[in-house]
Amino acid sequence: MRRTNCCWAILSFLALLCITHVLYATDTLTVGQVMQDWEFLESSDKRFKLLFFSPEGYSRYLGIQYMQMLSTVAGRVQGKFVWVANRGNPLRGNLSISHNGNLVLTDYNGISITINDAQLASSGNTSATLLDTGNLILTEGSRIVWQSFDYPSDTWLPGMKLGLFNVSSSGQQRNQYLTSWVSEQLATLGAFTLGVDPNNTKQLVIWKRGVIYWRSGIWNGYNFSFFPGIRNSNEFNFSYFSNENHSYFTFNRTDYDSGSWISIDSSGEIQIYKMGQNFLFGPTNYCDDTQAKYRTKGCVAPEPSNCTIGDVFNQTSGSMSIWRSLDNYSLGITDCEDICRRDCSCTAYASTRSDGSGCQFSDGYKSTNLQDMFYIRTSTMANNDDPNIAPSYPPMYTPPKHPHNSKKRLLWFTIVGIVPFLVVLLLCYLWWRNRHRGGNNRRRKDQIRRGISGLKTRTIIDKIRKVKKDHELPLFTLHSIEIATEYFSDANKIGQGGFGPVYKGKLVNGQEIAVKRLSRSSNQGLEEFENEVILISMLQHRNLVRLLGCCTEGDERILIYEYLPNGSLDSLLFDVTRQSLLDWKMRVCIIEGIAQGLQYLHKYSRLRIIHRDLKTSNILLDSEMNPKISDFGTARIFGDNESQANTKRIVGTYGYMSPEYALDGLFSVKSDVFSFGVMMLEIISGKKNTGFYQPDRALNLLGYAWDLWIDGRGLEIMDHALVETCSTSEVFRYIQVGLLCVQESAADRPTISEVLSMLSNEMITIPTLKKPAFSAIVGINEANAPEIPRPCSINNVTISEIDGR
Repeated sequence: MRRTNCCWAILSFLALLCITHVLYATDTLTVGQVMQDWEFLESSDKRFKLLFFSPEGYSRYLGIQYMQMLSTVAGRVQGKFVWVANRGNPLRGNLSISHNGNLVLTDYNGISITINDAQLASSGNTSATLLDTGNLILTEGSRIVWQSFDYPSDTWLPGMKLGLFNVSSSGQQRNQYLTSWVSEQLATLGAFTLGVDPNNTKQLVIWKRGVIYWRSGIWNGYNFSFFPGIRNSNEFNFSYFSNENHSYFTFNRTDYDSGSWISIDSSGEIQIYKMGQNFLFGPTNYCDDTQAKYRTKGCVAPEPSNCTIGDVFNQTSGSMSIWRSLDNYSLGITDCEDICRRDCSCTAYASTRSDGSGCQFSDGYKSTNLQDMFYIRTSTMANNDDPNIAPSYPPMYTPPKHPHNSKKRLLWFTIVGIVPFLVVLLLCYLWWRNRHRGGNNRRRKDQIRRGISGLKTRTIIDKIRKVKKDHELPLFTLHSIEIATEYFSDANKIGQGGFGPVYKGKLVNGQEIAVKRLSRSSNQGLEEFENEVILISMLQHRNLVRLLGCCTEGDERILIYEYLPNGSLDSLLFDVTRQSLLDWKMRVCIIEGIAQGLQYLHKYSRLRIIHRDLKTSNILLDSEMNPKISDFGTARIFGDNESQANTKRIVGTYGYMSPEYALDGLFSVKSDVFSFGVMMLEIISGKKNTGFYQPDRALNLLGYAWDLWIDGRGLEIMDHALVETCSTSEVFRYIQVGLLCVQESAADRPTISEVLSMLSNEMITIPTLKKPAFSAIVGINEANAPEIPRPCSINNVTISEIDGR
C-alpha cells in the first residue's frame, strides 16, 4: 500500500511539472515573472522556443531553437539553435526582467548577466517577446529597446541585418556579423566570423581569428561572384542597402511556410538551409596552400609554408604519442590545426575534450593505448610503417564501399522511396480530377476580377504619377519600407483600420514613420488610397497629418505618414488610466487645434474639403500633444460654388454622422461641424457618444448632455478629472458650442469659422439651442429606435458603406 501511494505521489509530481511546463508555453515574459531552467517561451506559431540547453551536457546556455528542423546531437534529438544569449558565460539559473526593465540571467549563486547591456531600458515597464521570426525583442510600450536580431550568433535569419551601423553618427559604430561555435557541442565564440567587408561593403568576407582569407566577391544585385550558394531565388530575396551611416545585407524568404537561414559552423563552412534542404558551402576546405588546384575563387592566398614535410592533415584513428596539451576551451579543432601547421615538428593534433575544445599535439609515432580520432600530416603517414596506425586517404578521395552491400542498400532505398511517392501521386490525381471542374470556374472568376482590379490599379497609378509630378510626392520603394518596418513585423503594428494595418517604422536617416498598408481584403481600399494620395498631398497645415510619400510597387498600396508618438486621441481620452493626462488646458488646445485644421479644409486650402469621417480615433497627437486630423480616404472635394452634395455611398462611423448624411446621403461643411460637435462633447466629458448608458435611461451622450442642459445642470457632463484645472465659465461656453454644433438641422449649426469665433470671444452671443439630433436614440438594436439605415460602423476602426435613401 505504501509503495502504491508513493508511486501515485511521484506520478502526481511529474504531472504537476508537465502542467507547469505547458502553462508556461507563452511568447512573452513580463516584469515579475521568472523563466526557470526547465521552462521556455514559445513563438505564437510554435516554430521557435527560447529555452535553456546544454549541447555538450554540462555548460548551460540560453538560446532560441528552431523546432521544425530536428537533428541528433550527443544522442539527443534537438532543433537547430539559431541564437545564443550567453556564449561567453554559461550558467545554470533562470531568466527574468529586473526592476529596471532589463533582461537578466541569474545563476543559483546569485551572479547575474544583463543580456541587453548594450542597449539598456530607461524604465521598469518592459516585456520580452519571442516573435514568429525568431527575434527576441525587449519592448517599452511600443518602443523596441533591444532585439536579438541586432546581436546575431552563428545564424543569419530572414529579416536580420549583417553589416556596419552608425558609421558616421556620434553613436558607437557597430558591426553585426556571425561568429561560429567553437565546436558542434560548445556554443562559445569560435574561430570563424562571417560579415560585411569594411573596405568594400558590397561583399561578404570570412575572418579566421581576425584574418581575412575568403571573400564572396561583389554583390551585383542578384548574386556574389564567388559565392554560388547565395543568390536571389524562390527561397531567398536578398537586398543590399548603403548610405553614409549604414551598409548592410538582409534577406527575406518568399515562402513563409518553410524555414530558411544561413549559418557558419565551427569548421568555417557556410550552411545554407532552405525549403527543407541543407546545403554546405565550404570555402575553408579549399583555401589551403597545398591544395591550389582545389582552391575556390575568393580565397586569400595564405602565407607560404616553412615546413618541407607538408601542411595537409587528414583525419584518422589509431595510436599516437600525445605529449603536449593546450587545455583552453576557447580553442577549436581548426585552431589546433593552425598551431600544429606552424610547428614543423608537430605531426598530429586532436581535441583535448569530448566537447571538441582544447588542443593536444604529437611529434612522434610511439604507440599508446589511445584509440581515438585525430589529424595527421599526410607526408608523415607516407613514411610510416606502423601497422597500428590506420592509413589516411589523400584529399578528395574516400575508400570504396563493398559493391554487394551498396546494391542491396540502393535497391532498398529505391523501393522505400518510390512506393510512398506513387501512392501520394495517385491520391493527388484523384483529388485533382474531382476538383478540376470547380477549380476552372474559380480561376475564370479570379481572372475576371484581376482584370478589373488591374485596370483600376493602372488608372490610379497614372493619377498618382501626375500628383508626384505636380506636387513632388516621393515614391518609396517596397524594400525601403520593409527595412523600416522590419518586414511588417507584428511588433511594429500600431493599428488596424478598414484600409488595412498600420505599422511604425524608422527610415535609414532615423526619421520615424507610420506606414498604412492596404489590406488585400479591403473592398474600397484602392479608391481610398487614390483619394488620400491626391488630396492630402495638396494640403499643408500644422493640424493635418503630413503625408511623406507612397508606394505602388507590385500589388502593394502603401501610404507613409509622419509618426505621431502619442497616438490617437481616443486612446487617451477613453482610457480611465490615462485620461487624467489631459487636463482642461490641454483639452482646450486640442479642440481649438482640430477646429483650425477643419477651418483650413473648409475655407483656406486650395480645395474645399469635406472630411466625412471625423472622430476621435482619426485625431492624432504629436510629441507636444498638438492634434492632427488624419485619414482622408473618404474625404470629398467641393467646388467653389457648391454648398452640399448627395451620395449613395455613405461612409463614416456611427455616432459621428450628421442626420442628413446618415438618412439621405446629403453632406456639406455642416456635416463635418456635426462630427466636430460630437467630439467636443466627448473631449469635455471623457465619454464616448456611442455605447453611453445611464442607470435610469438609455440615451447616447448627446441626449444625456441635452437632458442636463435643460435641467440647468449642464456642467455635470464635465469629466470629474477637470474640476481642479478648469474655468467654470469657459467649460459652460464650450458645452454650449458643442451642443450648437450637433443641432438636428444643418441650417442651425454654425460654420467652423463661427465656432472658432465663439470659443475665442466671450462677447459673441451664442444662439438659442434646440434639441440635438439623435438625442432620443435608445440604441441601434432597440425596438423603439428611429428607422434609419444600418450604420456604417459601431466602432472607431472599420469603414464600410451603405446606400442612402
